[in-house]
Parts: sequence; structure tokens; C-alpha cells
Amino acid sequence: MNSKIAERNSNFEFLRIIAMFMIVLLHSVYFGVQFKFHGGGGRFNEFFSIFIGAFCGGVGNYLFVFISAWFLCEEPVSLKRVLKIWKQVLFYSIIIGVFFFIKKIPTIGFYDRDLYDSVGFFNAAKPIGKIDLIRSFLPVLMGNNWFATCYIVFYLFVPILNNLTSVLERKRHFYLIALMVILGTVVSFVPGQGMLHPSNLYYFITAYFIAGYIKKYDPPIFNSPARNIVIGFLICVFCGLWNCALNYFSESYKAVDFFKEWLLLGNINKFPILLTSVFIFCGFVKMKPFSNRIINLIASTTFGVYLIHVNGFLKIYIWHKILLCDSFADSPAYPLYLLASSLIVFIACSLIDLFIRQPLTVFVGYIRNCLSRRFCHAE
Repeated sequence: MNSKIAERNSNFEFLRIIAMFMIVLLHSVYFGVQFKFHGGGGRFNEFFSIFIGAFCGGVGNYLFVFISAWFLCEEPVSLKRVLKIWKQVLFYSIIIGVFFFIKKIPTIGFYDRDLYDSVGFFNAAKPIGKIDLIRSFLPVLMGNNWFATCYIVFYLFVPILNNLTSVLERKRHFYLIALMVILGTVVSFVPGQGMLHPSNLYYFITAYFIAGYIKKYDPPIFNSPARNIVIGFLICVFCGLWNCALNYFSESYKAVDFFKEWLLLGNINKFPILLTSVFIFCGFVKMKPFSNRIINLIASTTFGVYLIHVNGFLKIYIWHKILLCDSFADSPAYPLYLLASSLIVFIACSLIDLFIRQPLTVFVGYIRNCLSRRFCHAE
């Protein structure tokens, strides 16, 4: 086992696992049963899906970025580190793309943005073409995965952001955060607003400034880990209930239906999602540090879990071809099935990353070092 992995603070690594599972759970809803959201209101399973979708994705994404920002805000970021992330993104994109192309496995291509039930998926699925295969070799440039692409671009900005925060006074740092939060997550509630439509990178940078401020100034409001977790949990519950209420009343009241687009929570551009992420993150920051090798090892696979299960060819294929997720949408066991299927996907992807990608990376590094030493001796 890599000694660096074993020595990591498991507070952050456990939170990383939780964040990634939340993202997988969100995708089980979004790609597996999203079509069920339209109509049939009043069913428990539908509202359970809406409840989960209200916070899992946005909070999971924020937590993942907060963890990275916490360590990046005071450390130099080398091009080698950025390339390491890029190579991981490239590895899975090429391997999965080539596999689907050679095997001619029917699936949904990059250009198809529709959501499907299992029957619709089977009718629309077809072997991928050459254009989709080429896109697999250019995952970052083509933006095949929004989070991975944004994550890499964010890393490129970190050296500049570090220089900026090093010269900011506390009041100016707080003012910058307040300005970015208001413009990015509060203004978005105003129906039809055209003042600002930030990209995902904007929210990554906002998370960076927040994490840096908390690490540098240690605000006393976040001193209690238990209180932080409880507040974060309660806001999550509020987000879920809020979205359920909006969906329920929008079926009867046209005014609610009109405003629902701006009032629905879930994405990273909504203030409650950012707020609950901050409290949950601070809850783990303030916990007594500990180290657990198993937790750290699983956490080292989380980015791989993300890259595998949201791959353009797999993200719908998994839930409909393999797990047939929507066939349980009307079952009393649906909530348990949703949780179990998400756990299965997480474990399967984690094992793939742990026993295939990581050993292969070590082997390739060993071969490269051997060749490098041989050429050096030859000279």
C-alpha cells in the first residue's frame, strides 16, 4: 500500500467517500428514474427521488472541491500534478470508448442529451460511431465530463488564486466571498434575471476562496463539529422538502409551476446547497483527526469512481442495461433498491480503479523509469 495514502488524514478521506457516494446516488436518480418526475405526483417513490435529487449532487460536488481547495490553497501546484489528473481522465475515456467501439455495444452517444427509461434506452441505443470514438481521445477539450474538465481548469488557476489570497486582507477576502456568493447563488433565485450566468468554474473558485478563508482565519462559528454536521443535515432535509413541495404544488397552481424553474434547489448555483456544504465540510475539519488505511485506500479511488460511472457511454447504460433501475420505480422496495444499486456501482468502480488502473499506472511508471535509467547510462 502507498505510504502517502496510509498517512492521510481520514477525516477528509471519509468525507471524500461520502461526497462521491452522494454523487453516485444522485446519478441513480437522474439517469435511472428522472423520467418518473413528470406526472404521477403524490407517490412516495417519486418524492423520495426528488428529495434525494435536491441536495446529493450539488453538495457532493461542493464537498469534493472543498477538500481539494483546503490542501491547494497553501501549496504550490505543479504541472506534473495537473497532468496526473488529466492522464487519469484520459485513461478511462479511451479505455471505455475503445471497448464500446470494438465490441459494438449498443449505448447512447455523447451527442444524445435525452433521458430514458429502460424501454426507451433499448430502442434508442446503437453502437457508437467514429466521431464519438474520436471524442473519447479528447475528453477535456471536448468537455465530455463537465466536472473533470472544470476540475483540471481549476487546478490551472490555483497558482494565481494562491498569489491573490496571500495578499488579501481579511476584510477584503470576506468581501470577495460575499460578493461571489451573492452574485452566484442568491441572484439565481430571481426569475428571468440576466445579471449573471456564471460557469461551473466560477463556483469552484468560490469554494476555493471559502476553504482558504476558513483555513486561514478559523471562524469561531464553525468551532463545534457536531453542531456543524447537524446544521448541514437539517439544511439538506429542508432542501429535499422544499423541492418536494414545489413539485407537488406546481401540479395545481400555475404560478408555482412558472417560478419552479428558478426556485428548485439541487445545483451548485443555489445558496442553501453551498451553505449546507460549508457546514458539513467544517464539521469534518473540526473533528478529531484520525487515520485509517482502509478508508484512505477507498478514498484514493473516488475520482476513478466518478470517471467510470459518468462516462458518456456508461452513465445511462449502467442504470438501464445492467441494473434496470426504473423497473423498480413503482415497487415498495424502490428506496432500498436505489441505495443498494448506488452502493454496488460505487464498489464496482472502486475495485476497477484499485485493481486495474492504479497497478497499471505503477507498472507504466516503473517501465518509464527503467527506460529513463537505461538511456541515461547509454549516454
